[in-house]
Amino acid sequence: MIDFDVTMQRIKNLAEYEVQVTVPSTFSFRGQVPWDMHIMGNQAFVTIIAPSLTEARSRVEEYFNFKEE
Repeated sequence: MIDFDVTMQRIKNLAEYEVQVTVPSTFSFRGQVPWDMHIMGNQAFVTIIAPSLTEARSRVEEYFNFKEE
């Protein structure tokens, strides 16, 4: 069972981040968009709630199946 105090601490540490990524040319939308997002040209601006900027960026890159071009 998950410890209540650990869960509450994790919730308290959440913050809102805006992550900017280049949209891969092979990207296509599938289903619902999980975050507030707008795309201008080939740049996506994603607002996401996460415990750190590193995790926010990782989750956004995973969504876009990010690969360095």
